[in-house]
Amino acid sequence: MRKRSWPVRVSNATLVPWERVVPKSVCSLEKGSRAGVVVDRAGTPRLFVFETAALLDVLSAIDERLVDRLSDEEYHSTEANPAGWLIDELEAKLPVSEEYVQSLKDAIAEAKRKGWIPFDVITRALNLA
Repeated sequence: MRKRSWPVRVSNATLVPWERVVPKSVCSLEKGSRAGVVVDRAGTPRLFVFETAALLDVLSAIDERLVDRLSDEEYHSTEANPAGWLIDELEAKLPVSEEYVQSLKDAIAEAKRKGWIPFDVITRALNLA
């Protein structure tokens, strides 16, 4: 069996908070997201450690900066925007949060209370389907 090793030497290294290495003005994490950076004695970043939400925060910051700079086709390209692709891949594997499910249920209930008509009903009524 092969021995697992760290991608970098971590002896004499320290784990510091993300915010100590990356200014909030450059890339801030959402409240509750956790990330850290392993730095060597000289303070050089050697390894980045993210929990899933923090990684999504960083990728989203990159993705948001690209949305206005790229054409629609480029934005949805894995070559021009790998951050967007990785966000989609990660989110596809995450469980749906209970808060999200409840927000969808609340939205459907509100639409019914207000008498909104579903799009599929409108398209059938107008013979667009």
